[in-house]
Amino acid sequence: MKKKETLEEFVDYLKEKPRTLGYDAILAYDRFRANRLLLQEYIDRFDSGRYFEPLTFSTTITPGAQWEKVIDHLLDKPRLSFENSSIAHSRADLTMRISGGKQLTLSRGAGDKVKKLIRVKEADALDGPALHMRIALDASPGTVSKAGTVSIDLKKADYFYLSFADTDEENLIGGARYKRIFDSWPDEKKIFVLNEMPLKESDFLQPETFSVRTHPAPLGRLRSSDQYGEGEVLLFVTMKGSDNSDAGIPGDDESMHYLLPDAAEPYTMNLLLGNKFLIKRLVTRGIEKLEHQKVPFAARYIGDGKEAFVTGIQATAGQLNIPVTGATPNLSEVSFTQGLALNFVGGGGDGYTRFDVRAVDGKLKFEWFGKTEVPVVLTPKIGEFPRRGNAVYRWEYEADYQFVVETSGEDMGELRLERVGTPRLRQKMAPDQWLAMGQGHPLIMEEFVDFGEAQVARYLNETIETIVTVAADIDAFRLNGLLFRSGKEAAQPSAVRFPGDLTLPGYLSPARTQFEVVPIEPVVMAGGKQQFSTTSGSGASMTWTVENLPGEAGEDPGSINAATGEYTAPASSAVVRGNKKVIVTATSGTNYSKALVSITPRSIAVSPMVMQAAAGGKFKLSAATLNAERVTFSLSAGAKGTLQEDPAPDPSVQQSMLYVAPVGDRRHGVVPRKSETWRGHRATAAWRSEDDLAQLLAVETVDVSSASGSGQEQIPILLPLQNETNWFTHHVEGNGVRLKFWGTGKSGDYEVPAEDTTWYLVLGNGTLTDGLYTPTATDGKPLSRYAVVAAIEDDNRYWLWTYTILPIPLITPELLVEKLTEAEQDAAPTQRNGQ
Repeated sequence: MKKKETLEEFVDYLKEKPRTLGYDAILAYDRFRANRLLLQEYIDRFDSGRYFEPLTFSTTITPGAQWEKVIDHLLDKPRLSFENSSIAHSRADLTMRISGGKQLTLSRGAGDKVKKLIRVKEADALDGPALHMRIALDASPGTVSKAGTVSIDLKKADYFYLSFADTDEENLIGGARYKRIFDSWPDEKKIFVLNEMPLKESDFLQPETFSVRTHPAPLGRLRSSDQYGEGEVLLFVTMKGSDNSDAGIPGDDESMHYLLPDAAEPYTMNLLLGNKFLIKRLVTRGIEKLEHQKVPFAARYIGDGKEAFVTGIQATAGQLNIPVTGATPNLSEVSFTQGLALNFVGGGGDGYTRFDVRAVDGKLKFEWFGKTEVPVVLTPKIGEFPRRGNAVYRWEYEADYQFVVETSGEDMGELRLERVGTPRLRQKMAPDQWLAMGQGHPLIMEEFVDFGEAQVARYLNETIETIVTVAADIDAFRLNGLLFRSGKEAAQPSAVRFPGDLTLPGYLSPARTQFEVVPIEPVVMAGGKQQFSTTSGSGASMTWTVENLPGEAGEDPGSINAATGEYTAPASSAVVRGNKKVIVTATSGTNYSKALVSITPRSIAVSPMVMQAAAGGKFKLSAATLNAERVTFSLSAGAKGTLQEDPAPDPSVQQSMLYVAPVGDRRHGVVPRKSETWRGHRATAAWRSEDDLAQLLAVETVDVSSASGSGQEQIPILLPLQNETNWFTHHVEGNGVRLKFWGTGKSGDYEVPAEDTTWYLVLGNGTLTDGLYTPTATDGKPLSRYAVVAAIEDDNRYWLWTYTILPIPLITPELLVEKLTEAEQDAAPTQRNGQ
């Protein structure tokens, strides 16, 4: 098959044999529209609550040598999407953005006494990593609990990727750490709830399990085709009580028929109800609605429903006994004393009874032939005693029904069986000799026969009409609730055909997917503006509104021009939690689309905040700006390192660059000597203590500027020029950190005396007094969130020194000390209230 079929071509395909592969139902959705609706529903249910509590944990990158310490990672709600089209390798992606938290990189070189902090990062709405979980759909079937909870089990998610480090390998390690955290949780916490879909025993459709797959359009992989990239999301559904042990999903794309027919406006959803399931359930549920059942109904099927359609149902048992009394002009009472018997099956004498339901030419044909004899009492109005005897009646009844679906209005989506033409009915009532005897009024028998035949006709019609009313209970589009929270409202049906299986093609939530707000997840600076628009196809003009998340009533959401879509964010004072989210809605008639807007106090974010670069290494730098504006990375004059384009940029990162540190010629562990030239300089009056530090540590600055000049940030890169020989230990003192300066000699480790120590506040604007760093701004500027401190031990021959990054007040001194002294194995995750 090289093109999409028309609806009639698709119906011809359905006529050949059952096409639901042994399942009770198959649902198909255009993958692009399904992802769009899933994102809209994600925005709908986004609120200020947390899906997970903030997580704090350690990840070993290189055993014994490097760790990532994650602090208070705040994950937003999982968003589900289908990112490929392949039956054999179907997968769904769950993405959780990390909109808050800190990250410390620690290292420990060979022979080092302590771990060292070498990089600091901070996540927010503008620049934060993302956790990606890939779910192999063949290993993660969906279920519907007794309470109606529709869910996918995350236990079998086979790929975790956390975009928090320099390389794919490190990001996979971070993802694996998250997977271990997830694996440690109780099973009930690893369930991703898609929807709540309460079920009742009376429901016609009671889904119990379902499998999800993706499948390409016929030419979806051909780059030159206008179908390139198109595909469908398929749900294979088993109902409660069904035996679908022979059901199976094709193993390759070519063996799976594309279920979305083409049209002037291509269909974006389709629902197939299996032939056997539908006929069996419709007839048995319809019979259950009948009153006056004396003998329970039973039936056999014509056709196996596997390789051949169930073309009919033949009754094997069943009888109705309907109480009937009445009167005629000359009979004060006509009474069928044991009821008017309508058998579904039976035989004997010169007649038999048969009840069939057959699927013929897209219709349901009901046939009911019968003969029955029952006792009757006739009471004439004058002159005679009641007559007692039996009446024999025969009937031949045929009626055709076709499925009809409402495609608009309040009843849109309602399915019903509508009678085609007039029922074909013949009936004959015959009294026996005991009823016919006597000299009474000559019209008595004629009146009785007319009365009896009218009652037979009435109850034949009423019985079939009662059975077919069950079609209105099918509520087929409620099955959309297996994937979409909007359930039956997610469908706009266009047609219904019944060539064997029932097909209901239509459109997936056109009110939500007709157009999309652009941008759909922007980040806006507090007090700034954002111009919104919509994708092509939106047609009429838009009306724009903005609102807070649920639970944030009373907060300032900003304002939006109802006609133009220009949004003005609230001032920084309203962004009380570091970042705020609001929902912008565009409405055109009955169609609408939403955007989730994050508001941040800054216009540009860079990562890392500060870092050390080892000689010869390559280190990833990233930047994010409002409206994804391009940035320029540049190095300070006289820099020793260089910048390179990132050959493997992370698609979840706006822009990245590599800093390449210069190659050094030193060997770790060799104590660097002071040159004779330097010792001579130090003996002169021109020497300053800062000259010592310049021999040991370079601070290279990467300037990051947005193209418009609206934002500028710097990334300090610490470049050690000589091997470190000494080390610090960190101790909490007041609201600061006391650094103890240590060295080693012939007699072992020693704390360097104060008189032999020169302290340097390399970066930061707190106070540094004899190794005590206190985060208190002294220069009238806002307090920096980290500091860099170095110390040199006085020695005439060797450079004896070290330095450290102090990320306070970004985190508390207590937490810093805890992270530096944590055991080397991966620490158990903790949940905190935030720092």
